[in-house]
Amino acid sequence: MTILYPYLIIFGVKKWEKVGRNNRINPVDEKGRVSFPHDLRKVLSPDGNGKIILTRGPEKCIWVFSEREWKNFENAFREKGVGDFKMRTLMRLLLGDAVETEFDNYGRILIPGHLAEYAGIKKECRFVRMFAWVEIWDPEKYEETIEKVKEEINYDEYFGNFKF
Repeated sequence: MTILYPYLIIFGVKKWEKVGRNNRINPVDEKGRVSFPHDLRKVLSPDGNGKIILTRGPEKCIWVFSEREWKNFENAFREKGVGDFKMRTLMRLLLGDAVETEFDNYGRILIPGHLAEYAGIKKECRFVRMFAWVEIWDPEKYEETIEKVKEEINYDEYFGNFKF
């Protein structure tokens, strides 16, 4: 047995780390499996046994969708049409490299080799919850990406008209 309970991995691999309300860093085992955070699993598959879809995300991460959100994502592409070369190329990248999978009995998923390589994921990964999907990142690439952009963000431009 590899997992003692969802938050503790045995055999000397460190415990997963909560790094924000919707962020976790988890170890990836030698077979490419990773324990998907319980709260994020519930967002993607409330009954715990639904399929999820993984694909390339921008900025060298992996996007993870529930079946329902994936259908919405595909429909958005359908509405755009296939008349534009760049749109067809984007469709090939995102739809063509997509993989359907399910959580195993321990709440793990296998990150397919081509997606792990694309995202640079080796020994651990960072989960980031977005509105309709979850992103999986190499933790160092995530920090590098955030560092590059955070000084350029004009909060007033984005939040000036927000009402809470």
